[in-house]
Amino acid sequence: MSVSAARMPVTTGIQTSWHSSVTTLPTERGAATPFHTTEWAASWQGVRTEKVIRHAHLVMERGHRRFRLPFHLIEHSPLWTALEKDAGLSQPVWQHPAVYGPSIYGEYGGIPGAPAVVLGEAIEQGLQLVRKWSASALVIPNLPPAELDRWRQVRAPDAQVCLRWAHRAPVGESVDAFINTMPTDKTGQEFRRHWRQGKEDGLTLKVVRGTAMLDHLPHFVHQARATSEKYGPALYGMDMVRPLTRVPGAALVLADHPEGPAGGVLCFRHGDVLYLWATAMDTDRRDVLPHTHGWLMYESVQYAIATGAKAIDAGHGDYAYKARIGLKPVALASVVYLPQPDRRILSRLRALDSGLRRHVLRAWS
Repeated sequence: MSVSAARMPVTTGIQTSWHSSVTTLPTERGAATPFHTTEWAASWQGVRTEKVIRHAHLVMERGHRRFRLPFHLIEHSPLWTALEKDAGLSQPVWQHPAVYGPSIYGEYGGIPGAPAVVLGEAIEQGLQLVRKWSASALVIPNLPPAELDRWRQVRAPDAQVCLRWAHRAPVGESVDAFINTMPTDKTGQEFRRHWRQGKEDGLTLKVVRGTAMLDHLPHFVHQARATSEKYGPALYGMDMVRPLTRVPGAALVLADHPEGPAGGVLCFRHGDVLYLWATAMDTDRRDVLPHTHGWLMYESVQYAIATGAKAIDAGHGDYAYKARIGLKPVALASVVYLPQPDRRILSRLRALDSGLRRHVLRAWS
């Protein structure tokens, strides 16, 4: 899809324009999360790990305010496949590519702060794109509860799926203050012990930012892929991670070791929050370095405090551990709009939603 030569006013008072590349997008400031930045959107223009067939960026202007939503026509997503596996589905939800606005790899989605009329325009334009691209559905993923309510009020979705749960907690002014918020004293003692044992095993902290991250990516991506393959498909690739190093606030928090990197976290310091997005572990040395994960979490909290963050967002997955250390779950729902009724797709989406809820409840019990 090429950039429109002229903006198209609609009856809602919104002017829309389509862009095939982030290079033609207007300058933006004040993104709600790292996943809403132009740099994040740019990272998905060359992604191959997630099979993106087409992409387009919708810009909507109303008065002096401007809003943007990227759309991706995705044929295969390792993360979506992993979620189908967690839910115990016997067959994939989609038989044909679907349009995501945007990819589910962004922890948070939607258009935070946009008025209802803008959300309605985004749905209508997205559905037009679904029809143009002959896609199965329009998916607006990873909406926290307040945002979900706003989208639902604008237009009731054909289906709703809670794909993931984020995990957040305030960090306080010290690691001790963070530990004091944990559900039990025993949990806090264990959190400290794993960090001390990691130090005794030879782990040391290395934080790298900017272009310095590039030298560490081969190890990190290899370990991140191996970590996710323990439970399903490999979720990450160099094509995905390398451009994400340009997202503002990106950093690698690494567990260094004399015998080589033991693991790390790709995180984003944005606003007053540190977002932990992808975790990598040396699965070959899990027996000899059993405390790496706990050590990394402790160091991540310490890094959040050192950078002035007020909260840590540890993302999705590993639900049992995150609940145990007192991180509060935030349900992230995805709304699905179909171009025409399809009972089979709706049935599979209901099975995906119920299966993922059972999966998480088992982890929490």
